[in-house]
Amino acid sequence: MLTLLPQDFGSITILWSQPVAALQIQTREGEWRWIRHMENALVVNAGDAIDFLTGGYYKGTIHRVVQPAVDQRNYTRLGAFFFAMPNDDIKLVPMVESPVLQRVGIQRRCEDSEAPTMERWRVARTMSYGISKLKSG
Repeated sequence: MLTLLPQDFGSITILWSQPVAALQIQTREGEWRWIRHMENALVVNAGDAIDFLTGGYYKGTIHRVVQPAVDQRNYTRLGAFFFAMPNDDIKLVPMVESPVLQRVGIQRRCEDSEAPTMERWRVARTMSYGISKLKSG
């Protein structure tokens, strides 16, 4: 059984950096850190699909959007997001032919025979939104 985490289910998410603090990422130690605004910068999050396809080499970014700090709550936020994901028929198994993955090792999220296609993963993640309990793991 695959554990759902608060991360995007595609491969890459790109968003414009905003001067209002609201986006946080979770560190390996489990602490939440604010994403610092940088003028004219992009924020890039890795999603589930990248974690599957790279055998854990690139971990999905566990993140959340929270209410801004009190002194920023009256600021207008305008988000522009780009979500990239593999074609629906791509099976989410590690790219074992990669020399980098061969060198560093592959950590599969599941057995290759049980790996979902991107369509199956996208539909399952979308259907579970708001009804499943998220577990860290």
